[in-house]
Amino acid sequence: MKEIIKAAVARVFKENYKSTARAVLNAGGARSGKSYALAQLLLMRARNNAGLNVGVTRKTMPALKMTAMRLFIDLLKKYKLYSAKNHNKMEHYYNLGSSRVQFFSLDDPEKIKSSEFNYIWMEEATEFSYADYITLLTRLSAPPAPNLKNQIFLTFNPSDANGWIAKNLLPSPDAQAIYSCYKDNPFLTKDYIETLESLKNVDENYYRVFTLGQWGGNKNIIYDNYGFADAPPPGAREIIWGLDFGFNNPTALVKIYLTDNGVSAEEKLYKTNLTNRNIIERLSSLIPPAERGQAIYADAAEPDRIKEIYDAGFNILPANKAVNLGIMSVKSRNLIILKSSANLIKEIQSYVWKTDLSGGALDEPVKFNDHALDALRYAVHTHFNAAAPEPRITFF
Repeated sequence: MKEIIKAAVARVFKENYKSTARAVLNAGGARSGKSYALAQLLLMRARNNAGLNVGVTRKTMPALKMTAMRLFIDLLKKYKLYSAKNHNKMEHYYNLGSSRVQFFSLDDPEKIKSSEFNYIWMEEATEFSYADYITLLTRLSAPPAPNLKNQIFLTFNPSDANGWIAKNLLPSPDAQAIYSCYKDNPFLTKDYIETLESLKNVDENYYRVFTLGQWGGNKNIIYDNYGFADAPPPGAREIIWGLDFGFNNPTALVKIYLTDNGVSAEEKLYKTNLTNRNIIERLSSLIPPAERGQAIYADAAEPDRIKEIYDAGFNILPANKAVNLGIMSVKSRNLIILKSSANLIKEIQSYVWKTDLSGGALDEPVKFNDHALDALRYAVHTHFNAAAPEPRITFF
């Protein structure tokens, strides 16, 4: 007999558990617990029902590895269900008894051409197209478990009331929308709750989407000058870095490749609760000694932290933090973002100008979910609009 595992669950879990809709749309605000609830539900279904095929997907594999895949594996370990022999890291699947959880991206739909699933979870579903959704829907073709039906689950911030999810799926009689917000997550810190609630005084659309988990509109987007790539550009003429300090908020480090065609950005670090010592350890693993002359442009409001990192042997410099001029510096260049940069991509897709009471755009961005973007802006603007720094001299 299997050991009974008792775990605390939130309302979002219960709503998904009860749903019999073919498509279950989890529209939620920031940190509402929707992804956690889906990981719990699919883990439970796979463990309790023999021979299930569960698919967990995001648009790109690097982003999937950093989010839903990591969450699922972490839950297995938390519930003491993880076994390395059941985890195929090359083919990206985990065997849970006779059931299998397959992690895959949809940057190439051919990858799942012959696959059959009982459940599919689309994390950050707004990254996908409607055609992607239809492709996935046709893969819900595995024989269903007794007393259960095959389902597709979507988790997303409801940022675009005119997008394909709202227009094509919400009206469907075989779809159910489950809405959630930060109040559904009992584990949030007081500081983060205050950040979310403060959006009411910053931007109406952000407050509606990220705080209340209600449908909004993707208007007044700041950056539209970017594309994506799988790998860094060959033959970059120079490499620079941008660093935005945080603790309760994430510390963000972005590596920037300068080419004749523009700039390519790669998120290298995005993590909360990092001390300066932690940051120096990460920098030491990311930048070999021979490359530590590369400039790191960091938040000038933290001079003590900059000095400590400088003394540790890194060419760190205070950044020019001019916001609007910095945004224009980034907007004036062809920008490529590496697909592995999950948080940078999410930030840039929702980075908008504040609006006035009539809905007109103001010359000030909404200050929310912009840590990697700040790091990018620090580096690009300072590097191209400041005098070259004095070279460092090391005495032996």
